[in-house]
Amino acid sequence: MPEIPLTRVVSVTSADPRHPAENLLQPDGGGRWRSAAAGEKQISVVLELPGDRPIHSLHIGNDGSAFVEVLVGTGAGGDFQVLLPTAAFMSPSESRAGEGAGLRRVRMFGPETLVKGVVGRGWDRLRLVCSQPYCQ
Repeated sequence: MPEIPLTRVVSVTSADPRHPAENLLQPDGGGRWRSAAAGEKQISVVLELPGDRPIHSLHIGNDGSAFVEVLVGTGAGGDFQVLLPTAAFMSPSESRAGEGAGLRRVRMFGPETLVKGVVGRGWDRLRLVCSQPYCQ
């Protein structure tokens, strides 16, 4: 499947000025998005896709979140729907340890992992919700 480009950041709950959410628009540049303050338990960003695009799989790089959830929606409105239920990226012990192998993990989620009935339909909004309840 071809990669779907991200066109813009629609909204963001928190962002460090040195690591803004706009870095997600250029994933090959190695840019990271981080919260404005250390210890925030949950942050989210809504990203725009170019037109209605079916999503069949996700390739997510992590930068310190214990959990990531992905929801999809449309610019026309309505509620976001869960595409990827909350997925663990770090264990509690990895989270508390800080720097290490688990901090920057990449995972791929295929159609078998995504919510049936939502996967493969056309969407133009993606909401990423990152949580880190284990450390400050």
